[in-house]
Amino acid sequence: MVIFTTFLEGEVYFQVQMDTRGGQCMRKEARIGDLEISLLRMFGAVVAYRSMGKAAVAVDVTQPAVSQQMLRLERIVGQRLFTRGRNGIVLTAHGELLVKHANRMLDLNDEILLSFRENRLESPVALGISNGIAMAGLAPSLRHFQNLQPHSELRVLTAPPHKLEALLTRGDLHLAAAEPPVMNRDPLATFHLQLEWAAPKNFQIDQFRSVPLVLFEGTCPWQDTLLNTLRETGRAWRVAFESTSLDALLAATQSGLGIAALPREFVRNSRLAPLTDTALPVAPKVEFGLFGAGVLPNSARTLLEVVQASAQQLQ
Repeated sequence: MVIFTTFLEGEVYFQVQMDTRGGQCMRKEARIGDLEISLLRMFGAVVAYRSMGKAAVAVDVTQPAVSQQMLRLERIVGQRLFTRGRNGIVLTAHGELLVKHANRMLDLNDEILLSFRENRLESPVALGISNGIAMAGLAPSLRHFQNLQPHSELRVLTAPPHKLEALLTRGDLHLAAAEPPVMNRDPLATFHLQLEWAAPKNFQIDQFRSVPLVLFEGTCPWQDTLLNTLRETGRAWRVAFESTSLDALLAATQSGLGIAALPREFVRNSRLAPLTDTALPVAPKVEFGLFGAGVLPNSARTLLEVVQASAQQLQ
């Protein structure tokens, strides 16, 4: 009589074959352990930050824990995924290949899980944003959400931070996107958006005159920091145009009234060009938070999870 027993040792399954008549035992490898979604998510964070230390800080775990997870992932796939470079970790050819497969697996995993939470009878998801730049940072997540839940209705309202706070408190909004310093609650998720200086093509800055700026009107912490940086560097500037409307700011910049710090996506998709070779400080990377109040309905919870997953992979 022959008995087969399968067990797991480390990351590899083994199968033991025992002949009960002769007492002989033979062990052979059966198959490699399965890829785990949690390992792939951590892998995505390490790839995004090009550093295990920075990835550890971003996901709030210790660096040794991240290193152990990446070693475990390498054992599972049986290949080296990283090498160390001068500016951080560098993906090997196998690492680059895994990035493509990991993104597909994570998207499919999210799609499967979120499809079971779909509730077509739920009320629309009410989302507030503090300005149009926040919408630019959320755009990929909103597209993903609508692909996952095409029957869910999404309503978006633009309002100043103090009004967003009031609407969240009253329950008129499920979620709101704004800069954390201007809100009176902790964010459920954070995401970042890189800005760049933009102007019409062939726009020239006179180094001997004040820089004409197109600015957001109202509370805008990142813009206040940028203006303070200009002051500290001794660069003179003036307000050429100011508005709460992103469309108005784009129109003013396109007309040549001044330059503006805008999301890269807006610059690429408009009649503007990035400014180079200037003495201006580097445009900032802006942090936004996604805030909520109370227990979120399923559709709003789904949107939050999509933003969290996107931030973990890309921030």
